[in-house]
Amino acid sequence: MSRRLRFGAVLIVLLFAGCAGEEAVSVVELSVSVSGEPGTVHIVKSANNGTSEMNELRVTFDFSGTDSSGGALTEYWLNPGDGGQQVTVNAAEASTLFRDYESHGVFQSVVGANDSGENSATEDIRVVVHGAFYLNQTQPTGVDEPADLHIDAPSENSVESPHSMSISSTITNVQNVAPLPPPADVEITWRLLDPTGTEIISYTQVINEGQSYTWTHEETTPEVGGWTLEVSDSVQDENVQQETSVVVRYTE
Repeated sequence: MSRRLRFGAVLIVLLFAGCAGEEAVSVVELSVSVSGEPGTVHIVKSANNGTSEMNELRVTFDFSGTDSSGGALTEYWLNPGDGGQQVTVNAAEASTLFRDYESHGVFQSVVGANDSGENSATEDIRVVVHGAFYLNQTQPTGVDEPADLHIDAPSENSVESPHSMSISSTITNVQNVAPLPPPADVEITWRLLDPTGTEIISYTQVINEGQSYTWTHEETTPEVGGWTLEVSDSVQDENVQQETSVVVRYTE
């Protein structure tokens, strides 16, 4: 065989080996199931706008369906999208990650997996967290003046705006058990203020002694920011109880 023929044969072999090598390169096949979302974070407010109780929304990311032919899986990771730090777990020890979301909004999370062959794969996952806010003043003697409910703004990391806000506020005119002060009706006014302090809607209702009234309102595409529901009682020395809730929802 001539030198030219030998060189050509070697070149063909090398080219074939390179193609075969490229076909043999393995990739991570990422498969992640998500549970817990869409869901709701529940926040109970106190009369001074403090948070007296919070139930975060736990979202679980299960990587058990992930596989790789390029090496052993070494780690799974999660960027929750809410401003929190990336969470990583050893793939040999666990196949699930979770995040407790404390703020409402829509978050663009990113999940990923790596293997021992330095291969990796990532995927974007949209996480929807509704927000429910409560203000309860249900002590037996009631309160002379009901408190306002402040609705926290969405997380600054939310990538979408709310599509609706549902309000339900029940006021009970507590029945007097003593002759003084004498029983009286109460006049309750609800005022919904947007993030700029502008009144969006107001409603006034007279509630008889020992009776209750529930005011509801649905606000569509609410402006992003913190809202306030003012609840006022124009009658002095006549106590009331309050059970108010506001749910901020996003497109699922």
